[in-house]
Amino acid sequence: MTVDSIKEQIGVMSGPHDGRSVRNSRARGLFAIRKPLSRPVSLALSVAFFLVLLAVWAFVSATGLVSDFFLPGPVQVIGAAWSLYVDKGFLGDIAVSIYRVLVGFGLAAIVAVPLGLMMGSVQFFRSLLEPCLAFTRYMPATAFIPLLVLWLGIDDGQKFSVIFVGTFFTLTLMVMVSTLAVSVALIEAAIMLGATPMQIIFKVILPAAKPAIFNDLRIVLGWAWTYIVIAEIVAASSGVGYIILSASRFMDTATIFVGIISIGLIGLISDMIFNVAGRYFFPYLQRGRS
Repeated sequence: MTVDSIKEQIGVMSGPHDGRSVRNSRARGLFAIRKPLSRPVSLALSVAFFLVLLAVWAFVSATGLVSDFFLPGPVQVIGAAWSLYVDKGFLGDIAVSIYRVLVGFGLAAIVAVPLGLMMGSVQFFRSLLEPCLAFTRYMPATAFIPLLVLWLGIDDGQKFSVIFVGTFFTLTLMVMVSTLAVSVALIEAAIMLGATPMQIIFKVILPAAKPAIFNDLRIVLGWAWTYIVIAEIVAASSGVGYIILSASRFMDTATIFVGIISIGLIGLISDMIFNVAGRYFFPYLQRGRS
């Protein structure tokens, strides 16, 4: 194979068109299927998209295409954020919501991960529990709020339970699916080597499924924040959901935006923490990534 044919295959042609061919090759590289991008490029794309959204928001607000009553501008939201965080102690409400999410989601994870692991490892538990969990998963957590208030009152126990109900059933099934995705060849190899059922579960299946289970936890944690807002709208006197509800009563859309954006920032930070923790716990998954 000649040098020119090799260049042609990789998209770099000899002659006066080399520069254009290189640019075309780079453009194809950005949109290549399953090809990882470097971290600087990924970060630049993420920041650029946020900046575009901000620019569109500012443009729509400045031109009056949408009334400030329905869509407050960035300056109004920044002013409302300053008032909330500096004058009204909004950080305390955020801390309360974070506490409720961590407790409710933590309780769900403590039960869901072992249960999902057993369901994905042993057919007996899967046949016994999967139909019931799949049935309950389709019941909206919001429908349980009146009953939870009746059973548990209006204290934090009710808030924890709403998050638990909203995340437990789905998380259990996701962990089960992640466990079922473990290669059968690994299990068969362990059986041939004389491993006991418990050794197969905790020495083979769990280590192989841990990265996927970790990702399941990251995804479902985002759902927990949707449920805490709902839980705090009902019979609450603190928290982000309470602040959003109070602002809605006075049609204070700027404050509502501050609450929503604050939750988004908390979610982004938690996602970054999960990503960093994932690189620490599973460094072997990073091999080959630029």
